Amino acid sequence: MGIKFFASIALAINAALVLAAPALAEGNAKKGKATFDTHCGTCHWETKAGGNLVGPNLSSVLGRKAGSFEGFHYSAAMKAKSHIWTEPNLLRFLAAPDKMVPDTEMGFGGFADANMARDVIAYLKSVQGK
Repeated sequence: MGIKFFASIALAINAALVLAAPALAEGNAKKGKATFDTHCGTCHWETKAGGNLVGPNLSSVLGRKAGSFEGFHYSAAMKAKSHIWTEPNLLRFLAAPDKMVPDTEMGFGGFADANMARDVIAYLKSVQGK
């Protein structure tokens, strides 16, 4: 057996491990609404009708480019970001906003409990586009 054979086995094992990896754990939208209301709702609306508050509107945040909600004045740090708000990016941001976006003006230090962040993301998904 040659090197190509063992290399192909290694690639196949790697592919199987990647495909078998669990997806982002789903949160609980009902718990997420309560968490959103307590920790996020003072600064953000989650529906289109709400407009902007101190923070940008989070309606349809999933799939949106960071720093791009029309009519909100973002910090230079957030405007400079080019990432899209995917679930993994939101989870990372909600864990430590200032680590993902140094010099962010967001006055929230992050959720120490990743389940709370997952719940908020589940809630935002449930009201996406409303």
